[in-house]
Amino acid sequence: MSVILTAFHDDAQCTWCEKSKECVTVDFGSTGFIRNQELCFGCLQKALRVQARQESKSPRNKPASP
Repeated sequence: MSVILTAFHDDAQCTWCEKSKECVTVDFGSTGFIRNQELCFGCLQKALRVQARQESKSPRNKPASP
């Protein structure tokens, strides 16, 4: 998983919870999950958990059966 944080905002509207808070601009890279959106730190944690869970369930990440 590749997550890029590009900017800090003292007061911005979080894309996920839609509240005005301290946010960072987030890009989840090649997965396309979230692209250049502002997330507060709580929602960033949730997004990381969701993306990690999705990647662990992905068929391309499971070992081949013998």
